[in-house]
Amino acid sequence: MFYKQHGWTPKSGFSNRENREIALRKHESLGDRLAFATLLVVAIAFISNLFRGLIDNDDPSSYLLPGHFHGWAGIIGLVMMVLLWRLGRNTSRAREAGEKFARTREAHGKMSDLVAVFVAIHAFLGFLYLLAIL
Repeated sequence: MFYKQHGWTPKSGFSNRENREIALRKHESLGDRLAFATLLVVAIAFISNLFRGLIDNDDPSSYLLPGHFHGWAGIIGLVMMVLLWRLGRNTSRAREAGEKFARTREAHGKMSDLVAVFVAIHAFLGFLYLLAIL
């Protein structure tokens, strides 16, 4: 979903302004859903670690803090996604208010590029971590 969102603008442009507005609204809507989904996934990860700590050590907090880079990367990724979402919302608000929004749009795009790389690294580390705990 993130990579579909990341490459939402076609290289050839839009045939008319109406099509661009429709695509922009879809982009904003999917961005809101992705931000919520990211929060949900991180919450599920914390809850599963609570249960894992309870099952393995009779201590729900024993796995609460990540002991590996994948876990810390998830927390960093959550912060990055929230910042990305806020930049997108700020861009949208400025555009709708008729204010200048080129800087926030550019920052949103650069943050999106950074998050895209981070997502790939995080997914690979998650695969390795899964192999380690199995």
